[in-house]
Amino acid sequence: MSYSKATTMSEDLAPSPIRRALAWSGIALLLVACAAAVAFTFSRPQPDPRLAYPRIHGAGGVLPVGPNALMPSTVAEHRLYIDVDSDEPTRGEINRRLHTAAKLLNLYALAGVPNEKVHLVVLFYGRGVDLALSDAAYLKKFGHPNPNAELIRKLRKANVDMVVCGQALGHQNFVAANIRPGVTLALSALTKREELQAAGYGEVPKEPD
Repeated sequence: MSYSKATTMSEDLAPSPIRRALAWSGIALLLVACAAAVAFTFSRPQPDPRLAYPRIHGAGGVLPVGPNALMPSTVAEHRLYIDVDSDEPTRGEINRRLHTAAKLLNLYALAGVPNEKVHLVVLFYGRGVDLALSDAAYLKKFGHPNPNAELIRKLRKANVDMVVCGQALGHQNFVAANIRPGVTLALSALTKREELQAAGYGEVPKEPD
């Protein structure tokens, strides 16, 4: 009888096939989670220590080049405009076209072009109108702050003109009171673009992915 009891107790203490399966499943999930965390950490783009930010810090970093490289004129007037027709954050949290705007300013600054010689206009239309909304309007629409707000403030401080399409704004049921301070309302992006081109402004093409 004592032998039978001991045998029964040892069987009770031994892990069942189900317990063993659950234990191994837990270990496997833990290993997968650890591997995913490590992969995510190493897959995140790391800041390039070579990049310089001579005018707009934190966005649009540029690389110094050799002394024999062709440089933009330091005495000419540089007039450019950038279309922003999407609010998609394609560079981390930053909109790609706003990143390009910062990059342009940094490039001219790196070349020694005086700030007052660079005339840059950012034209918001289509889904890009969302980026021109005030902090309150953006928060109400999306439920979180505009991740581009700080860069927009830096660009405005650098005297970048920002214009929003009134037609696109109206079609999205917004009014002039809903746009950010410092952003100018235009009748349309079409008419404003024609005026910019007539005034000698060149369009900045989209950068490749």
